[in-house]
Amino acid sequence: MKFFQSVIMLVIALIMSVSICNAQEKNNEMLLGVITSADLQKAPYESWYNKGNNEYQVDEASLENLKTLMKGVDVKIMMGTWCHDSKREVPRFYKMLSVSGISEGQVEMIALDKKKKAPNGEIDNIEITNTPTFIFYKNGQEMNRIVERPVESLEEDLVKILKEKPYRHSKISR
Repeated sequence: MKFFQSVIMLVIALIMSVSICNAQEKNNEMLLGVITSADLQKAPYESWYNKGNNEYQVDEASLENLKTLMKGVDVKIMMGTWCHDSKREVPRFYKMLSVSGISEGQVEMIALDKKKKAPNGEIDNIEITNTPTFIFYKNGQEMNRIVERPVESLEEDLVKILKEKPYRHSKISR
C-alpha cells in the first residue's frame, strides 16, 4: 500500500513539474536582447531547442562548400523564444553550422519581444516583419535574408544567398 502511495505521489510531482515548465513559457517568460545558442539550451527553452537540433537531418551534400562560402560573412538572427517558427528554424540553423564546422562567432542572435523589438535598440535600424529573420552580411552590407521560413530548404536558401544568386525570401510576393 505504501509503495502504491509513493508511486502516485511521484506521478503527481512529475505532472506538476511539467505543468510549471510549460506555464513559465506560456506566461510570457522570454529571453530578450543579445543571446547565444547556449542560452537556448537552458530551461525552459532547452526542450524545443534540443529536440529541433537533435532531430534535424542536415543536407550535408548541399553544404559541401559552406565553410568557404561563409568566409567574411556575418549572420544576424532576430528571433523570439515565443515564436513557433523561431523554435523550428533556429535550432536547425545552429545544427547546420555545427555540422559544417562554422564558428558561432560569426553569428549574433537577438531575442525580440512579441512586438519584434529588442530591449536596447539593437535592431532599431533594421526592418523586421517576421521571426525568425536571418540576415547575411558581407563587408558590412546586407547580402539577403531568410524570413520566417526557407523557400526551398534552409540549406539551399543559405547557399543561394552566399553564392549571391537571385533569391526572394518567403515574405516577398512571387
